[in-house]
Amino acid sequence: MSASTANDQFDWGGPASKRKPKSLVVRFRELFVPPKGEKVLPTGSGMMLILIGLCLGLAAYNTENNILFASLALLLALIVMSGVFCWANLLCARWRLETSSTFRVGELGEIAIVIENARQWFPVFCLQFQVETEKTGDSNQLYLKDSLEPGKSCRVLWRYRPKVRSVTKLRIVDVVSSFPFGFLRKHVAGQCEKEVRIWPARIDYHRLRATESGFGWQGASTKRKGTTGELIGLRPYSKGDAPRSIHWKVSARQGTLMVKQNAAESQARYSLVVDPSRYLWSSEIVFEKMCSFVTSLAEDLFLAGDLDYCQIVGQTTIKISRVADLESFFDSVAVLELVSDAEKERDSSYSKRISFTQIDGNSVGAIINGITIAKA
Repeated sequence: MSASTANDQFDWGGPASKRKPKSLVVRFRELFVPPKGEKVLPTGSGMMLILIGLCLGLAAYNTENNILFASLALLLALIVMSGVFCWANLLCARWRLETSSTFRVGELGEIAIVIENARQWFPVFCLQFQVETEKTGDSNQLYLKDSLEPGKSCRVLWRYRPKVRSVTKLRIVDVVSSFPFGFLRKHVAGQCEKEVRIWPARIDYHRLRATESGFGWQGASTKRKGTTGELIGLRPYSKGDAPRSIHWKVSARQGTLMVKQNAAESQARYSLVVDPSRYLWSSEIVFEKMCSFVTSLAEDLFLAGDLDYCQIVGQTTIKISRVADLESFFDSVAVLELVSDAEKERDSSYSKRISFTQIDGNSVGAIINGITIAKA
C-alpha cells in the first residue's frame, strides 16, 4: 500500500481507506468470515460451472474414474481461485464521491467517483459501482472499464438530471468485482455518501408594466442622473465588498481601506420575502411553482445588481452581497416546506419589499406595495 493512504484529507471508502492497514491474519480470516456488507455470489456462468462440478463429482464417485476426479479437482480449483482473485482485486482499492457545486431541477449535474489504486505492484481491473439517491430513488451503475495502474487514480462520471426539489444523500451502495473470469462476484459496501441540495427549476415568468411600483428591470433606461455604474464617491470598506472595488491609493493615504461607491449602490434595492404558510398556497403544485419563481426572480435581480435582502418568514434574513449569499438562500429554498403558520412576522423595514402570493387560480404573483409586478 502506498504511503499516501495513511495521510489524506478526503473521505475515502473501500478496503484501502483505513488509517491502519489490516494485518494479514485479519485479511485471511475475512476470506471465510466476511465483514458486514461483503459477500460473494456466483454469476450465471458460475452457477453453470458449479452444476457441472456436481455432475462430475457424482460421475467420479459412481465410476471411480481418476480422470473424472482430476477434472473435478481442476474445476474446484478454478472456482476457488476465481474467488481469491475477486477478493484480491478489491484489496487495495479505495474510492470517494465528488459532485458538482450545485444541482438544479431539470439541469445536468455531475456525480463522479474517484477511484485510486493504492497498490505498489499490481493494477486494479473491472469494478462496478452502484450509486443511488436516498430521497428521489434514482440510481445508476458506473463501471471502471480499463485497468488502473499502481498509484494512479481515475474518475467515472454520472451526468445526473434531478427531477424534484429536495435535500438528498448520494450514496455508493455497492462495489462489485468479477475479475478475472466472471464466475464469481465479490460485493463490498460502498461506505461513501454525500448530502446535496437540489434547487428549484428555473421557470419563465411574465413581467408586468407597473410604473406605480417603481420596479425597474435589467436593461430599462432612464434619464435620471446616476443610474449607471459611474463613480460617485468613496466609503469605508465593509465585509463582503469585492477586492477589486478597493481604491488602493486613497486607502494608503487614509490608513484604512476605502471602497469605490457606484451610483447603483445609492439607489434603493429590492428585498424578497417568502412566506411558506399553508393558508397562502392551495396545493403543493402551486407551492413548487412559487419556489421556482422566487429563485428565478432572485437570480435576475442579483445579475442586475438590484437584490438587497432575501428572507424566508421564520428564518434568518440573508444579506445578498455575493454569489455565495445567493446560493445560501437557494439552499434554504431547496428544503422549504409548507408550515401551518409562520412563527415570526414579516419584517416591514425594507423600502422595496417583494412578497409572493397565489393569484388567478394556480398562478403566483410578485407584489410590491399591493401592486403585482410579475406573474408566473
